[in-house]
Amino acid sequence: MNRNSLILSIATAAAMLFSGCQQDEVMDNTPNIRPLSVQEQSTVESSNDFAFRAFASLSEEERADNVFISPLSISMALGMTYNGADGATKEAMRKTLGFELSSDEDINKSFKSLWDLLKGADKKVMFTAANSLWHSKDFKLQAPFIETNKTYFDATVQGLDFASPAAKDQMNNWVKSKTNGKIEKIVEEVRREHVLFLINAIYFKGTWTYPFDKKLTKPGAFRKEDGTTITHDFMTMKNGKYLYFQDQSKQVIDLPYGNQQYSMTLVMPKGDKQVQDVVQELNAANLNSWLSGADTSQLELHMPKFKLEYGKELKDLLKQLGMEVAFSPQADFSRMLEGQAGLAISEVKHKTFVEVNEEGTEAAAATSVGMVLTSLPPSIRVDRPFVFLIREKSSNAILFIGKLMQPE
Repeated sequence: MNRNSLILSIATAAAMLFSGCQQDEVMDNTPNIRPLSVQEQSTVESSNDFAFRAFASLSEEERADNVFISPLSISMALGMTYNGADGATKEAMRKTLGFELSSDEDINKSFKSLWDLLKGADKKVMFTAANSLWHSKDFKLQAPFIETNKTYFDATVQGLDFASPAAKDQMNNWVKSKTNGKIEKIVEEVRREHVLFLINAIYFKGTWTYPFDKKLTKPGAFRKEDGTTITHDFMTMKNGKYLYFQDQSKQVIDLPYGNQQYSMTLVMPKGDKQVQDVVQELNAANLNSWLSGADTSQLELHMPKFKLEYGKELKDLLKQLGMEVAFSPQADFSRMLEGQAGLAISEVKHKTFVEVNEEGTEAAAATSVGMVLTSLPPSIRVDRPFVFLIREKSSNAILFIGKLMQPE
């Protein structure tokens, strides 16, 4: 095969489900957290920076549409790929993904320890991550590439007959099992020139700390940015606690779930502002400032329940962010295959699923006290498009980021 005929495919799948059915109901409310190491903090900052840059670009491209991505899932899949890169390709990937650590070993170690922390941070939240490398049996992966991804990413490595239709099915079945059936297919086809698929799958399952009352869910008006309204089911939380911040241009609502180590943060524009105005303000410093300035609120909260499935080919986005060489004939992935240097990335496919509903656990045994501004309305209604993030609080890691332009 010539240099241009060998290609890599990267796939990331992420599912998030709020559900009242926990597999392991644990009554211990003690957070399982520890201070981040310098390396872990650097990985979180680089991943979050990538999250804001990627989301801003996709939001601009798809102004009127729902968007929902998992930057950690993308970073994980590309982190495995990075271990096979060299030269200018490796440097381009480092810059695009925001890696600041001095050595590859530090980068890999920080990924491993951070994911271990995230998976165990909250005993009432299920958070799992799985990685896999699927290569054509006609090619052999280099031993250091295999060992690095096994050691730090716990990657499953398997050779397949890429000429068989069963190869695609086997990879998709793996993704389906790792996302609890929420994402059924990520590999659309296996072409003759494919040699390797690198796949990450994550699954998140949590329950609201303060549940919404199903009996109070009823239709209401959701105001779209084009001036029209649609009727959609709104949930109501009467006796909950959450963080609330507002200024002249936005409202910020931070809703906890589980033992309050994870939260959903909603940022909704006010007045004549639109979602894209919020997106332009969204960065680590501003988000920290808004949340630091938030007070604990017990005001009645109304928000739409929704289910969202999103899929995106990320090649153009990653090129735009600086990784163009990785997709070109000049790509250098010489640390992947034995006896073959002519590799390039052909596609980076990303799929996500989220379902937000009323269900939740009993309130955690934690009390927070804050002042509520007297100028606040008697209730808060999330009835227009908004940005939302899923975060782990001790690390500040952003697991998911999206915008809801129209609930479905």
